[in-house]
Amino acid sequence: MSTAPLTPISALDDAIAKACAAAKAMLPLIGTTLHAQFPTGAYLVLTRPVDYDTDYDSVRLDSVRDIEGNTVHEFDEWAKDAPELPAVPDEITALWGTADPRNPSEVLNLIQRVDEVEPYQFLAFLPEELRTDEEIEAEDSGGRTPLGIPLAPAVCVLHGEECPVSGHAEPPVPVD
Repeated sequence: MSTAPLTPISALDDAIAKACAAAKAMLPLIGTTLHAQFPTGAYLVLTRPVDYDTDYDSVRLDSVRDIEGNTVHEFDEWAKDAPELPAVPDEITALWGTADPRNPSEVLNLIQRVDEVEPYQFLAFLPEELRTDEEIEAEDSGGRTPLGIPLAPAVCVLHGEECPVSGHAEPPVPVD
């Protein structure tokens, strides 16, 4: 018997590892994009539905919150014509390919694709200090903990060292 036409399990393992690495690499793109759109935002907040009438494991956009937990932008998943998000620099838009980072549905689609590669592996819980009292209460009553993607990287890819981790600052304008 020849095993030549058969593929070893390691081929699948390698493909899954590559897919996981690519999915994980999308989180900084998402964070940087939303940091450009909402400069004072610190986290993109995501939720998973708590009822079984909807797709129980599917991630939903909730809000963008600042470092103090205040809502900077709230997403309305039920809006038929959700308004576009703010524009981002062309070099970031180019990384989105044919997807439009101003379209909340496209942002959500990318996040869901990342999560589907290896569910519950890449999206971390929102830090407790940024959760609302209602979210903490709901979690204590068996609800699901909100998830969060950090928006401000250690060094802002848009403005470099001028952006502190706790917020966004435009770089100083050179004086002639």
